Amino acid sequence: MIAIADATPVYRAGLAAELADHEVLLAGTTAEIKELIARGPDLLVIDLRLVAADESLLTSARESGVAVVVSVAGDAEKVLALVQDGVSGLWDREGDAAELRRIVNGALAGAPMVSPEIGAALMGRIAAAGEAARGTGQLTGREHEILELMADGKGNRAIADRLFISENTVRNHVRNVLDKLQARTRTEAVVRAVRAGLIRLG
Repeated sequence: MIAIADATPVYRAGLAAELADHEVLLAGTTAEIKELIARGPDLLVIDLRLVAADESLLTSARESGVAVVVSVAGDAEKVLALVQDGVSGLWDREGDAAELRRIVNGALAGAPMVSPEIGAALMGRIAAAGEAARGTGQLTGREHEILELMADGKGNRAIADRLFISENTVRNHVRNVLDKLQARTRTEAVVRAVRAGLIRLG
């Protein structure tokens, strides 16, 4: 039995038609999905937007022994998190039906699979994470200090006052931190540093 959960009614109906050789149950809201999970399907095919609306759905499915295939549309950052959450398959919503059936059948057989486009995106994210982790080892002592203050939410002026240096010097250090961590924003730099184990929050 396969549960199909998608936020778009027409898409939901299309998925059901493509998987009609299985017993199919349909859901369009998080409440309906929870009811379907309670019925113990073999597999849940779910739209990433619904996962984002209620992250407990993946936990509920995992605790109930329900394999999960997530249909996604390009967000590599979220895709990597899904892999870490232990989903059984990732299908590109813009991919073809044959690819969907391959991934669904793989998940049912206990063999995790992903669409080629998603696999490429994952490889890119993993490579970027590796580069960022290597970059953390190249930070100077002063850059480490500034990174920790950035993590505390301090702006350039506050950092300058704390370290008794000019704001211009702080800006240069912040730019170096962003470059070394391959981050576009201060927030992204902090997130990457935490994931690499360079700093701790709280």
